[in-house]
Amino acid sequence: MNIQLTEKKEQIFHSTLKLINIHGFHGSPMSMIAKEANVAVGSIYHYFPSKDDLIVELYWYCKENLTTKVFSQLDANLPYEARFKQIWKNLVLYYLEYLDHFGFLEQFYGSPFYEGIRTNLFKQKTERNILHHFLEEGVKLKLLKNLKNRLLLPAYLGVAISFVRGCLYEKTKPTEEEIETMVGIIWNGVKI
Repeated sequence: MNIQLTEKKEQIFHSTLKLINIHGFHGSPMSMIAKEANVAVGSIYHYFPSKDDLIVELYWYCKENLTTKVFSQLDANLPYEARFKQIWKNLVLYYLEYLDHFGFLEQFYGSPFYEGIRTNLFKQKTERNILHHFLEEGVKLKLLKNLKNRLLLPAYLGVAISFVRGCLYEKTKPTEEEIETMVGIIWNGVKI
């Protein structure tokens, strides 16, 4: 899904991110989003048939932005271990830079919206999950333990998310040494 953005649509996304992070999904009605985005409520419905559609499309917008930022500067010629570590570092740095996306995704994954799209859309979108395929590559190359992705993904992503949460709670930025230590722990836990 390549989301075509207009200036208004982008305004709507940014306003929705801001309001959802402050008020949650249910505390951010379309009228409030329209006011924050400085657009008419009808303009929102021009782009999104419902608030549910807006939230789901915002999810894909955040995921595409994350994927682009995390993988765009990755050197495919690096050894697998170096790519494994760089992707993880990029994830952490992305989440720390785009806190509005991080907060939104955290809420989304724990919501009925995620459950609603998981079965239908994720089966259709598996080709878009670059991280999923990257971890499968590591197993096929016999560099990672022969584990299903439902175990590898949480070990990889879960630690990144928890690490970012810890930094946010403590109101600190991680040092390069801390990031290196954490990704080393993950690598040592899943490598053969």
